[in-house]
Amino acid sequence: MRILGHETRLRLIDALRIRGEQSVGELEALTGIGQPGLSQQLAILRKAELVRTRRAAKQVYYDLAPTALAGTAAFMADLAGMKTSGAEPIKAIPARGSAATFAKIL
Repeated sequence: MRILGHETRLRLIDALRIRGEQSVGELEALTGIGQPGLSQQLAILRKAELVRTRRAAKQVYYDLAPTALAGTAAFMADLAGMKTSGAEPIKAIPARGSAATFAKIL
């Protein structure tokens, strides 16, 4: 979730979702992200196994890993109360007071 909570990485994932496999240069042109920042964010996505790479000569191509986001999507659907994994949704706990009460507890 932390990896997906970054605007630049979300833009990269969305670009790959819509357009499929892209080279680093193509991703730079599509997203407007400079090459140093782009490489850093792609490395984080690679380490998290959300993208896969393919090298052709000097070009490196990126694509979404086939099932990379399936677990995350199921988790988010479960959080939203939708049944996707067969588990019962977690019931909301009613609030017991205000923020001031919460501050007193801490």
